[in-house]
Amino acid sequence: MHKTGQVMRQAVYNIYMYRFDYIQVFALIRLFQFLLIVPVTAIVFKLMLQVTGYTHITEQNIQSFMRHPFVISMIILLIMLILLFIYYEMGFLFLMAFHQQRGSRYRFLHIWQQLNRKVISFFSIQVIFLFIYIALLWPLASFIFPLTLTQIMSIPHFLTDEIMSSRSGRLLYAAVVIVLIIVGIRSILALPIFTIQPKISIIRSFIQSWRFSKRGLFELIGILAMLISVLLLVMFGITLVSILPLYILERLIPSTAHVTAGITLAFLEMVFVVLFSLLQAMFSQVMVAFLYNLPVLRKSWFKPKFKKRRYKPLTFIIVVVFIVLSVMNVISLEKSVYAPDTKIIAHRGYTKGNVENTISGLVSAASSGADLIEIDIQQTVDGQFVVFHDQTLRRLTGKNGVIANMTLGELKTLTIHSNGFNDKISSLDDFIEIAKALNVSLLIELKVHGKEKEDVLPKLVKKLKAYKVLDKYYVQSSDPQMMSQLKKLAPNLRVGIVYALNIGPMDETVDFISLEEAWVTDQLISEMKQQKIDLFVWTLNHNQSLHDFIRKNVNGVITDLPDIALDIRTKQNEREYFLQRILNLFQFMF
Repeated sequence: MHKTGQVMRQAVYNIYMYRFDYIQVFALIRLFQFLLIVPVTAIVFKLMLQVTGYTHITEQNIQSFMRHPFVISMIILLIMLILLFIYYEMGFLFLMAFHQQRGSRYRFLHIWQQLNRKVISFFSIQVIFLFIYIALLWPLASFIFPLTLTQIMSIPHFLTDEIMSSRSGRLLYAAVVIVLIIVGIRSILALPIFTIQPKISIIRSFIQSWRFSKRGLFELIGILAMLISVLLLVMFGITLVSILPLYILERLIPSTAHVTAGITLAFLEMVFVVLFSLLQAMFSQVMVAFLYNLPVLRKSWFKPKFKKRRYKPLTFIIVVVFIVLSVMNVISLEKSVYAPDTKIIAHRGYTKGNVENTISGLVSAASSGADLIEIDIQQTVDGQFVVFHDQTLRRLTGKNGVIANMTLGELKTLTIHSNGFNDKISSLDDFIEIAKALNVSLLIELKVHGKEKEDVLPKLVKKLKAYKVLDKYYVQSSDPQMMSQLKKLAPNLRVGIVYALNIGPMDETVDFISLEEAWVTDQLISEMKQQKIDLFVWTLNHNQSLHDFIRKNVNGVITDLPDIALDIRTKQNEREYFLQRILNLFQFMF
């Protein structure tokens, strides 16, 4: 504990002493990221689309896209660019901390030159190990930092939800996560070792990091975890104090709430950027101190006197940034949706207390108030439509059997199990009859298994016409060609395509797109609205995701939690205070 206290005090002391160096470095890093990394990534992707002739990338064409020689070369280029950016960003911080703790003078030019000497490693086989290092630390960073870009690049929720739906899947997922975290922790010091020691290779850096784990790495991890906890507490406290004026003004002088909300949001944004930059600096100081066991330079605090003229440019820049952010936030709040009309779509019925794709789930979803109820259908061997998601019976019945090889009569005799509940398999006719009685509409997803009859689409259209729901129901599938044919057969039917992945602008001829949440961007939402194509986002089972997409007023959210989604939609109206809107934006931090 004594060593830990010394390390922490020394880290705070160094950051304070060299605060202008850190301000310059972080400003340059963010400027470089904004002016180079983001634009280059966008330009390279547009070039890949132009050269390959694709309009956008989906799960149907991604394999052929990734095999294109130009795409392969551009992906390698982007990976190299990202690795170099991480190397220079973190390398600068590690070397600064190393020199500061040794009490030696340094210049940015010398640090830059030292980092340049090792760039040759990025053009050798060793770069693979650096890529593995970043990949190993990504799950750990996602676990530790709920606020970073690691969340955007995490495993899509629909995959983890499917994995976690079974006991074996949960055990496998837990085992993989534990292994990745352990390996990531033991490799965490590879990058500081590589950047600080002039002649060491990436491979040797890994070896030294693993050796260090035998003598104090877990103490280091404990300090890093403590730093994060302190940061979150400070953020929470600052947020509470900052929103107090808005809380009071919204109730006493509502006319001032709009501008006050924009100013409050700008202040919090700047504070959070500063705090996370400070956390990054603290991490580098602590890791270097523990790694090289450097002595404490001085025991007493020293407060140097800086000339006021050094503060003036910085103060001016801060004021300008604050004003610009405030104005942007005020404009954004003016355009925010006060009464979203996003459809709440119950995924496979209401699975809480029911088995998926069953009549009981349909009834529960209708009772919850869902606008649409999504179900999955497949064609059986006798040409009928059964409501069932999987191609096999294994997951829900525990028995062997393929849906495409069985008759509807055989399937309806089976009992399905999930989460301690039992139910029966039903036909599409059963669902439509109950849905009509409950006065709710269905979103029917046609699961294509490859053994459908030639008349599968005409037969489906005929059935919907017979029940007089052709102009009320929605039909979607992951097969674009079949949906194009279906739209031609039934122009009045709302037809859509399901995508698990999409990169780039869409140009479809259907009525709506159902897209996995990880790939839905603000630009895509805007493009879909311009093309007058509805956008459904799936599968949203986290409060933050529901808040986010309902606030953006997408056409529909597909969720296993229709009651919670409905409550969120109800609260996001003109009666909601600006304070609540700001908290919705920042709630995932805490």
